[in-house]
Amino acid sequence: MSSSKGKYQNLVKNTIIFAIGNIGSKLILFLLVPLYTNYMTTDEYGIADLVFNIGQILVPFCSAGVYATVIRFGISKDTRHQDVLRNALLIITCGSAAMLLISPLVGLYHQLTEWKWYLCAFVITDLYSWVEMNYLKAKEQNKMYTALSVIRTLSLALCNVLLIAVLHLGARGYLLSTIISAVITIVLAAVFGGLYCDLRESRRDNALLKEMLIYSAPLILNGISWWIIHSSDKLMVGFMISASALGIYGVAGKIPSVINVIVSIFSQAWDISSIKEVEGNSDTRFFNNIFSVYSFMVFSVSLLTVAFTKLFMSVYVGPDFASAWQYVPLLLVSAAYGAISTYFASFFIALKKSRLSMYSTLIGAVVNILLNLILIPFIGVWGAVIGTVVAYAAIAVFNTFAVLRRIKLNIDLTRYFINFTIVLLQAVLVSVDFYGAVVSAAAIIVFVVLNFGSAREFCTKGMNIVKHRLKKQ
Repeated sequence: MSSSKGKYQNLVKNTIIFAIGNIGSKLILFLLVPLYTNYMTTDEYGIADLVFNIGQILVPFCSAGVYATVIRFGISKDTRHQDVLRNALLIITCGSAAMLLISPLVGLYHQLTEWKWYLCAFVITDLYSWVEMNYLKAKEQNKMYTALSVIRTLSLALCNVLLIAVLHLGARGYLLSTIISAVITIVLAAVFGGLYCDLRESRRDNALLKEMLIYSAPLILNGISWWIIHSSDKLMVGFMISASALGIYGVAGKIPSVINVIVSIFSQAWDISSIKEVEGNSDTRFFNNIFSVYSFMVFSVSLLTVAFTKLFMSVYVGPDFASAWQYVPLLLVSAAYGAISTYFASFFIALKKSRLSMYSTLIGAVVNILLNLILIPFIGVWGAVIGTVVAYAAIAVFNTFAVLRRIKLNIDLTRYFINFTIVLLQAVLVSVDFYGAVVSAAAIIVFVVLNFGSAREFCTKGMNIVKHRLKKQ
């Protein structure tokens, strides 16, 4: 097992590598929102979002939840990663064939009749691109993964500019851009990531295939549950209110990507570290220290971002989307709760407890869809926002206690739930425009005082990393 210092260094190194790719990619996607909101109508944006939402519920079925399986079994010392790749490609090839067969049926839904083949292409390219990308992470080719992530986003941005701003293809251009960028990723990963060579060296392993399918089966329902949490509210807003309301709600959902950037960067590195540590000696001090710093960062970003939401949105989006600002604070809180749940969900992967992932997201999905059905008819978009926040809170609480029952972590639960409450209260008051600046300042001060130890630890570790890097130079 690596030394304690080595574990932190590996986590930091992988986080930095993933940060380079993710920050660049997310920044480009973030900057594309003004393009969408100025060159597409709310109806066009709503239709494009609808196609992606339907695609996201089909992906778990067609992939059989194989994405997380590739990482978990690919990293494991007990399996050959080449065989994991072979089995994963076999699974998604069967899934792609199924997608082709059901596409005409999907087209019976009148809003998708014109878009059914775009939907089919989106699902199939998504399957292959993410299996290949996750396989690169499993092989710890993290630099290649980062480079391809940036290339994918750059190609998406260039295609968007050409197809939406220049050729004015609207929703069609939006969808084609996503499909083309995925195809580019698939080809480059196969050629430069060594996947073709690995596939030639792979062997048929039916026992491994069975084990992968048993592990991934609960992840199908897990993926569907995530789709319900992420997308059912959008479908219901579009159906119960209007496509225009869906477009506004979709834009509001883009802003929490500020927190999602942190989550995606950290979780990619954390999944690798947690698997290695659980398979090693399960050093709980390592887990505790990482959670302390990580949770402090997540809640801090939430508080600071909510504080400037209204001002930022006034210049960030087109005038037709200006009303979206009021929904952003609570959606940011849901992203913060999601970030916390992601930390604990990594233990489910490391422990091969995929059923726990299924249970937690199923709880969130049930809560989300029930609240949507009850609240959207009465309070409109606010019903979808509330349903999302409560669903993510339920998942975070479930994941926390599910992990604590299996791994002895030293977490101050009182302070933990007070932090939960602080970010929620701030978001509620800012959303209703109740002295936003004063409320935000008070929330930040209370949070820093309550978490002074974590703040000091965060600064100390940050300074140590900088000094270590400077010494190397």
